[in-house]
Amino acid sequence: MQKTHLALLFTGLTLTSFAVEAGPVQDDFSTWISNTYQTDFGGSPYLVFLELAPRTKTDNTLFNQIIVRPLLGYKLTNKLQLWLGYTWQGEYSEQTDFEMATNDAMQQVQWIDNWTSQLNFQYRFRLEQRFFAHEGDVGHRMRHRFRLVYSIPDSQAYLIALDELFVYFNSIDEGRLARSVQTGINQNRSYVGVGYKITKNLNVDTGYQLQYIHNYGSPDVTNHVWLTNINVNF
Repeated sequence: MQKTHLALLFTGLTLTSFAVEAGPVQDDFSTWISNTYQTDFGGSPYLVFLELAPRTKTDNTLFNQIIVRPLLGYKLTNKLQLWLGYTWQGEYSEQTDFEMATNDAMQQVQWIDNWTSQLNFQYRFRLEQRFFAHEGDVGHRMRHRFRLVYSIPDSQAYLIALDELFVYFNSIDEGRLARSVQTGINQNRSYVGVGYKITKNLNVDTGYQLQYIHNYGSPDVTNHVWLTNINVNF
């Protein structure tokens, strides 16, 4: 219970910090679908992961983005994993197609622990080096995520909650990114959902995600996201 209280306290402090800094805010509604595929090749310490994630924007009327994220990992212990990977963040518009895509190199540490037979805890720390289209400067960003999964007894269903904080280490002060890439808090995502283990290798969860994007010199954005995660492990 002490661990659970610490995780909830962190989430509360993160959301409080946004509430204190918030100025004018714009609202949006989106749908995100995350498809993930992961394998350890039958129990080896080596891991391979792939995420494909289309997203919408503007009150769910426009296709906005697709994420393609391959990673290679290694299990140092049963609980501790190290990862290296790449993210292609395709930013779509009718005018530019995917010409404004962002390419990220990334490094990740992940800790997974069963606190009880029903409660699973995961902490993920990720560093990203972000190479933006038509931009000479590289954005350096940190992400850290807490996730709790509660398996409902005598059922294949589960409850899931997570919070992820994004922080930039540097600023881009000129051009189209001057209001979005600034040192400090970039955004926060909080998600609550319900899931079902369809088979030993396939589970799906769906629910509500609040994405708060902190901008500089322009209104912040509150994005209300209906998020569905389809996860395949083999």
